[in-house]
Amino acid sequence: MTRTAFLAALERLLAPLPEAERKDALSYYEDYLDAAGPENEARAIAELGSPEEVARKILDEQSPAGSSAAPTSPARKPHSRWRMVLGGGLAVLVLVCFFFQHSKATPVQPVELVSSASEIPASSAEPAAESASTQPAVPVSTPDGLTFSLSAEMVSDKLSLTLDYGSILFVVDPNVSDITLQFDGFRTRYLTHSNKKDGTAEFSYHVPKYYALLDIDSAVLTITAPENILHEIDIDLAMGDVDLGTLSLEELDLELAMGDVIANSLTVKDADFNLAMGDCHIDHLTAPKFDAELAMGDCTIGMLSGAQDISISVITGDTDLTLEGSASDYLLVTNELKDTSIHDGKANTSRKISLDSVTGDLSISYTN
Repeated sequence: MTRTAFLAALERLLAPLPEAERKDALSYYEDYLDAAGPENEARAIAELGSPEEVARKILDEQSPAGSSAAPTSPARKPHSRWRMVLGGGLAVLVLVCFFFQHSKATPVQPVELVSSASEIPASSAEPAAESASTQPAVPVSTPDGLTFSLSAEMVSDKLSLTLDYGSILFVVDPNVSDITLQFDGFRTRYLTHSNKKDGTAEFSYHVPKYYALLDIDSAVLTITAPENILHEIDIDLAMGDVDLGTLSLEELDLELAMGDVIANSLTVKDADFNLAMGDCHIDHLTAPKFDAELAMGDCTIGMLSGAQDISISVITGDTDLTLEGSASDYLLVTNELKDTSIHDGKANTSRKISLDSVTGDLSISYTN
């Protein structure tokens, strides 16, 4: 079966899903086949199985018995086990293709680093009138890349980052008034940005398929912002680490295909993490709602404060969690089975901790 036939059949079979979830599923399988490359496409499709088998698995996950296919909360991205498994497989496949590509005697077409702001595509430098801000961010060229300076009004709603690769570092500086994004070591011709009228700043970095990913380790995005200025951050990173530092914000949505996420002190009202291959390590997390799904990697939280609705699911890896207070302050659910340690005969059902591990150890401790 060809790629076109497979995706067309899958799209038809996923018709019962809401449009957003159907597109999300198709996007994952398109990325999977892109990573396999034309020479491995037939084998990749055979390993996935027939469109009917793939669709049945997705529909079973997205539409459990007695429930609707529609997401329960449109404000949160729908995550499911099939996405985590596929994400892990995609990460492994990307890594294999990466090393294979760089081991060939004849390298793929190289692309030189371009630092001039004029090399940014016109679609980025001059966004469409209906979506562009009246005060677009003007990049400043540096020897290694570009620096964008954004006022608080330009990011009043959300900062959205979609990168093929690169490390992301957040720095909180009370002495600055604007938000700056310093792109070092990136090929700036593939960097695009736009500022929406609704206060959303979007940055994306996409390298054309089959181009060599040179100097990945040297690509670093440093985001410096005043305290409590960022409200919502959405990060979609294919390859690289994210250091959240001491961020404090309302909502954080993070998806990593291959890389680690770390933080010294993270304060967030609602956080949603999805890691295909990589560890999550947070020294101190203050969050009423926290949802983390890891396909392959460890999840370690040195101290979790203010927890009300916490869900951590790890397929392959260990989970180590320390909660403020005592066991009687929480309702603990592990691997779908209620396993609550009760000191005073009651468990606080308003503070639910769900831990799920397929292969790996679960460790939970309390400060009291």
